[in-house]
Amino acid sequence: MSGDLDIIKSGLIDRIESVCERLLPDGKPEGGLWVAWNPVEHDQKPGRLPALKVRIRNGDIGAWSCWRSGAKGDVLKLVAYVERTDIKGALAWGRDFLGIRSMSPAERQNLRKAEVVRQRERDDKAERSRLFKLQTADQLFFAKPSEKETGPAYCPQGTFAYGSGSAAELHAKDYFRGRGLDLDAIPGLNRYSFRFSPATEYWTAARYENSQGRRWKAERGPLFPAIHSAMRNRMGIVTACHVTFLDPVKPVKAPVKPAKLIWGEAKGAVIEISMGPNAVPFWMADRDGLVPDPLVIAEGIETAASFSQPVPEARVWAGGSQAGVGSAPVGLDCVEWVLFARDNNTGNAQAQKQFDQALAGLESHGKRVVVEASHVGDDFNDLAQGEE
Repeated sequence: MSGDLDIIKSGLIDRIESVCERLLPDGKPEGGLWVAWNPVEHDQKPGRLPALKVRIRNGDIGAWSCWRSGAKGDVLKLVAYVERTDIKGALAWGRDFLGIRSMSPAERQNLRKAEVVRQRERDDKAERSRLFKLQTADQLFFAKPSEKETGPAYCPQGTFAYGSGSAAELHAKDYFRGRGLDLDAIPGLNRYSFRFSPATEYWTAARYENSQGRRWKAERGPLFPAIHSAMRNRMGIVTACHVTFLDPVKPVKAPVKPAKLIWGEAKGAVIEISMGPNAVPFWMADRDGLVPDPLVIAEGIETAASFSQPVPEARVWAGGSQAGVGSAPVGLDCVEWVLFARDNNTGNAQAQKQFDQALAGLESHGKRVVVEASHVGDDFNDLAQGEE
């Protein structure tokens, strides 16, 4: 039966939610992922979030990773990992799960033909989902008042531009001031990177139902004031919207974890916080006569923004994640050299691995890269606030 790997893998992908329910029964769907505690690492502890995530919709179905342990793979490796066996054992598990063991050769051949068709359908669906996310990421950033969802989220009052004086903007600026940051005082601030929402749905907390092949949102997630930040690629196109959710009363992050979500395609895109002394957005900075600027890049908005005032001669970007830092478009002519302001993750092997990958991505452009880590707290924003 060694020749049935293709139909076993495809069959498990086609039934991925049932596979997750069997292997990871304490998990639940969140967006297009099945999110669960790691049953191998026994990592469920107070104050932690589940770290094992399996793609169940939109994209590479069955692909999974545990950002705490670093384990990852495809659906067969998920079975092998959770069942503590090898690929041969995972195939045996899959045969029993799918009922293939009792099939005749003719039935297996028919299943193989059907799975080829379903794989094409999954690929087409994944591409449509990708295009939908790209389109609606821009719409979520520039959200207009609507009673319908904008992309994944209900945003009934839309978003307001920087400088409009909206209550949402004032609340967000109070939040930044609480982090030791005055946006209005940042030299070369790119105001077009930020918009402010009085109420954006925390969409991963929405409840969905499935029936007769349809899936719909049965209950929306909670609404919070939010900062919508544009993640733009090298051509200035908003390919992802980074949303920071705030408490509706106090100028702090909302009481949800994580308090920041990204919608769209963030790879190769960044949030430009400041434009440096040239005061020209990076996607328009290929003009003759413009002198390239140093670039400061960090994972989080607050960390990156902490450099904007003390280093006015530099462009400052936020990548949104370590992977986002690694894929940032630093190969542009407007970037002279790069300061990577990394977070402190002492003793975290997976975070160190992610940092190494991000650094390799930055260095691949052939420009000088300098790494700095704060000696206080978790990041440079903690240092700016005097936290220890």
